Amino acid sequence: MQRRSAYLRQPELFAYKMKELLDQIAAAGFLDWLALLTSLAYVWLAARDNNWCWLFAAISTAVWAWQSFFEYHLVSDGLLQVFYFVMAGVGIWRWRGMKKSRQKKIDAGTLDELIIPERGLGNIVSMSVREHLLTILGGLIGGLGLGYFFSQTLVAAATYPDAITTVFSVITTFLLIGRRLENWLYWIVIDVVYVWIYAGTGAILFAMMMIINVGMAIYGYQRWRQEAGQPNLL
Repeated sequence: MQRRSAYLRQPELFAYKMKELLDQIAAAGFLDWLALLTSLAYVWLAARDNNWCWLFAAISTAVWAWQSFFEYHLVSDGLLQVFYFVMAGVGIWRWRGMKKSRQKKIDAGTLDELIIPERGLGNIVSMSVREHLLTILGGLIGGLGLGYFFSQTLVAAATYPDAITTVFSVITTFLLIGRRLENWLYWIVIDVVYVWIYAGTGAILFAMMMIINVGMAIYGYQRWRQEAGQPNLL
């Protein structure tokens, strides 16, 4: 009987969540939408191996850093966005350097099209077992340490999951800049956890954005596998 009662409450819960989502959409200001849309544009262009993705990343992180510091007073999140802004500049510099290097090979007639496809920037490589181990261990140890620090100094929701996903996001950003194919697999897991975190804290709009990001990460993984000359597995 208890299970049936819980099942009957599901439509009411769904209606409540939908109302909450619509309320958040209505309450979102211009800067919120600018940060949201440019963030989605960044992921989409990165999935398509387009260097313009870093410009949208810079815009999104700059706007969100401003919102975090001055609108929501989220200092740690604001500092994370500043880090992402700096990494957007690193990404532009690194990917442009790869494009110039590839163009020199084309001009010199030494480019093997069977190894580096014509589209994209090339140099997409799979991670080694050692890189996976370092990524996972670094993310877990760093996340647990950050979570412990925040649990002792701040009152926050989902402290450890939030800290672990933050550390993994930082590490995976380096994997994306380094053009590691499996960065998209890490983003899929990270975004799924963020869906749970945002939904649990009532940030339904951002939970929906993370669901979209999961789909884009799957698309990005498939696109990058094609450019790396590997068959798709997803």
